[in-house]
Amino acid sequence: MIAHCVRWLQVAAAAYLALLPTNALNFWRSAAFGLGGVLALFLVGMAVRGRGPRITSPGAVVLAALVAWCAWACASLAWTVDPAYTLHELKHEIGYSLVVMATFYVAAGTEGGWRTLVVAAIASFAFIAALALGLAQSAAGWDPGRWHAGVGPYSTYIVLVSPLLPMLAARPPAGFGRQRTTLTLVAALMLLLLATARITENRMVWLALGAVFVTIAALLALRWRGAAVNTPARRAMPLVVLLIVLAGLFVDVARDKSQQLFPGQATVSSLANDPRFAVWEYTALRIGERPWLGYGFGKLIVEADFRRDLANPLLSHAHNVFLSQWLQLGAVGLAAFTALLAALTWRFARFMRSRSDTVAVVGIVGLSLIAGFVVKNLSDDFLIQSNAKEFWALTAMLLGFGCARERANSDAFPSG
Repeated sequence: MIAHCVRWLQVAAAAYLALLPTNALNFWRSAAFGLGGVLALFLVGMAVRGRGPRITSPGAVVLAALVAWCAWACASLAWTVDPAYTLHELKHEIGYSLVVMATFYVAAGTEGGWRTLVVAAIASFAFIAALALGLAQSAAGWDPGRWHAGVGPYSTYIVLVSPLLPMLAARPPAGFGRQRTTLTLVAALMLLLLATARITENRMVWLALGAVFVTIAALLALRWRGAAVNTPARRAMPLVVLLIVLAGLFVDVARDKSQQLFPGQATVSSLANDPRFAVWEYTALRIGERPWLGYGFGKLIVEADFRRDLANPLLSHAHNVFLSQWLQLGAVGLAAFTALLAALTWRFARFMRSRSDTVAVVGIVGLSLIAGFVVKNLSDDFLIQSNAKEFWALTAMLLGFGCARERANSDAFPSG
């Protein structure tokens, strides 16, 4: 019975991960979410009773930070300016996200779970990206709001998935090895990533992707110093070319964007006139009115005020994930959220120091995931809906697999 539950958990989690980035097949996504959550909680219960496979804790630091942030968000019901909205957001962004975390943490730690989830994530990305490119070339055009919930969420999804692509070439069980077939697949996926990112016409996606790949390269060199020193310079050329391409695409998109928003102005001038600066100034003023407790949990908690005072219906929130947390939950909530990111960073950094190459690769992917997420959210707040679930799912996946491998290799960490 336990074996069947594990397999169905893997199937449900893979289906949910594959369907999460799109607005299509909502019923099946919800069904996968519910089934995965029930099975994960069942397996946790069986593990606690000693009648199922052991589930390793992600660590007291991570759990404490997560509980602190979630508890403070729930506590904001006592002072929120909009109780009904905060209650709705707590259900969807805290409650459902916790279910997602539990589902993917447990599923990734089971036998064969990691590969099942990675294949689902990559296959889903390849299909969705190819569909977006195909629609962009069609007469009807690509409507990101219909298929993906908008340009911003879709470009953020690209950033979140990107650390998994080079990981495919890692040695098993983290990846699939460095065979020619795998390397060809990684190259094709990278080209698909760049092409689909370009059609979003989003500027921050290039900076975030740059942060992801620079983090991966730097940590690989740090983790395997000897190999990096003895590696011929020509082997670093793919990274150099990639960064040059990312920089060129950023400049190209920035120039196009400036012509759309500020015809006749130079790119630098258009960036200086970006409306986000006004949003951040206004956000700072509103934070000053309730600096410690905030206005209550929910990205759009004071949406009406933003739209009215900034005289722009598109400017409805803080457009920065850290300012947004401060606005919602005050300085205490911001500290709790920052502590959660710091705890995840610390855990992945410990993975990277492991004697196990597999655990080290998981740590590097986790750190690059956080780097990309933070950079992408410096000019917006995508810790909501499908992007939040994607971030928490991938983070829990990496933690679950890393902790399981850590347990399987009791000597993974160096002493001291």
